[in-house]
Amino acid sequence: MQQRLRFLDVALAGLLAGAVVSACAKKDEGGKPSPVPAMNPGAASGPSTLAAPGVPAAPPAPAAAAPGGAGTAGEGARPADHPADHPADPGATITGRIVLPPAQAKTKPKGTLFLVARRPSDNPAVRGTLIAVKKLPATSFPLPFTLGAADMPFQNGPFDGEMTLSVRIDQDGDPMSRQKGDLYGLLPKVRVGSRDVVLSLDQVQAEAESLGQPAGPMAPGGKLPAGHP
Repeated sequence: MQQRLRFLDVALAGLLAGAVVSACAKKDEGGKPSPVPAMNPGAASGPSTLAAPGVPAAPPAPAAAAPGGAGTAGEGARPADHPADHPADPGATITGRIVLPPAQAKTKPKGTLFLVARRPSDNPAVRGTLIAVKKLPATSFPLPFTLGAADMPFQNGPFDGEMTLSVRIDQDGDPMSRQKGDLYGLLPKVRVGSRDVVLSLDQVQAEAESLGQPAGPMAPGGKLPAGHP
């Protein structure tokens, strides 16, 4: 009987010890702090974007403006002081009359009259840049004319400054060719705005030539031949 009671005491002590261990384990688990989540490596760099309560967030920094306010110059950008920035003045003109001297009038010239304005060239062997051209009837003289921006075949700058004026009665009507016997006249320098300009058909083409050639025939001394406006 005593042995049986001793066995029950040992079993009861074991149950009590197990309950104590289980309770301690649960207490330890409940008291542990929650694990800290892993930090984003990129969050450590740079200022925080969170604003303090009640303080408005700072506005984003404005984009830097390009110098001159015209944007970055790139492929196809128009350079400064382009001819398109200086359109031709419709009021800028040269006016005058074309005359035919009596000696040339006796030949009764026939053909198409071309009036041409070019930029003067520093090289006498090279024609200046074509600025304006006008086609007129060669029927009666003196023939009044007005040459200006409206006669520019393309925009290559304003119609201003000094011009070389030439006039020709072209027998074949082709402005790219010169026929022997064509009558022509030339004024080396005429300033835009000039009035009462007299342009005389007082010269005769000495030989035929074509302006389509890379380089026309040269006269002695490297100058263009007679009759080359």
